[in-house]
Amino acid sequence: MNPTPENTPFSVAVLDETGGGELTAERATELCAAAFSSRGFEIHRVGEVSVALVSQEQIHELNLKFREMDRPTDVLSFEVDGVYGEMVGEIVISPECASPEMGIEELVVHGTLHLSGMDHGEDFEGSEMARVQAAVMGSIPGAEE
Repeated sequence: MNPTPENTPFSVAVLDETGGGELTAERATELCAAAFSSRGFEIHRVGEVSVALVSQEQIHELNLKFREMDRPTDVLSFEVDGVYGEMVGEIVISPECASPEMGIEELVVHGTLHLSGMDHGEDFEGSEMARVQAAVMGSIPGAEE
């Protein structure tokens, strides 16, 4: 059974600073639950996650401050307490930087997989994370392709 907002005890808060209305809290919860579930985490124990949709300028500043990379990026993940902690972490997405290949929904899954402990290094396409991400996206009804 795929986790859904109705059978998922945790929730995801969405802060849309871009005003685009492109992601609801319910959909973000469904996406995060599917990603955590794919990694074997017990959904009923997962803590809170927040997703912030920000401008290209804001994500550029965050990328510089926290990763020392002087350029914008599409998604950043910040772990706080770990998957089973009160606050798992925050996923920050810039819709302006999202590529046609990886839209906002897939970036939520991508960020969640980072919060679950996955990494892809320099070669995302050849990574285990890319395979898991594709499987998660394929398992979610109505997911962006």
